[in-house]
Amino acid sequence: MVIAQGPGHWADPVRSATDVVPAVRLAGEPGPGAGPAWLDSWRAADAAARDAAAAVLDDGEALSEPRLARDLAAALPDGALLWAASSLPIRDLDQQMAPRAALRVLASRGASGIDGLISAAAGAALAHQRAGGGPAAALLGDLAFLHDAPGLFTGPGEPQPDLAVVVVNNDGGGIFSLLEQAEFGGPFERVFGTPHGADLGSLAAAAGRPAVTVDRAGDLAGALRGPGLRVVEVRTSREAGAALRRKLREACTAAAASAG
Repeated sequence: MVIAQGPGHWADPVRSATDVVPAVRLAGEPGPGAGPAWLDSWRAADAAARDAAAAVLDDGEALSEPRLARDLAAALPDGALLWAASSLPIRDLDQQMAPRAALRVLASRGASGIDGLISAAAGAALAHQRAGGGPAAALLGDLAFLHDAPGLFTGPGEPQPDLAVVVVNNDGGGIFSLLEQAEFGGPFERVFGTPHGADLGSLAAAAGRPAVTVDRAGDLAGALRGPGLRVVEVRTSREAGAALRRKLREACTAAAASAG
């Protein structure tokens, strides 16, 4: 058993590992027992599922949450940093982001998944750029953004990161719309949906941060450009997002089954 971990961590409390290494890079073809036919079938299913997902996401110019994750990761230049929040942002990136070797992706679970994410992203961007890295972006949900709104404020003379905070605003906790309790409308909204009705642009303006709202996929790349800490808001619907994810799952499952 080989465990890959960074310095200063201990990921094998039961001492079951035979090797502990800083990283693992897969190279070459699979070893004995994994024949070309088996590998080819997996590659064909993967390609079919990717094409099916792209067909669903690219149907129109609306900037859905899965499409935002995919397009944001693709729009950043080589050498950039992408900070991923918990909940749906990290899941959408995991499912939709195309693999890239020249993009650094970081995430922090945090307490309850939403504590201090703007501040953590700003700190990561500063460290990244002091080390010679490029611009940074953070993909956050609206509740995480509101939970750390003070992170938009900095004292006079403090260093400023080059960081675009991209906020998915679905007016609440979108991830819970994928669970069974979403069937119970009234109680669900109060306890799980937690709509807030907040004006995120005004909140950013109170901190002296520029903010733009993006509705169309074609406008995302332009909205990301700019200096300093800034806010890019993408307004979505929790109900439409849940329906889109069901459609993606069905389309990818069918495509992979047909390819196999």
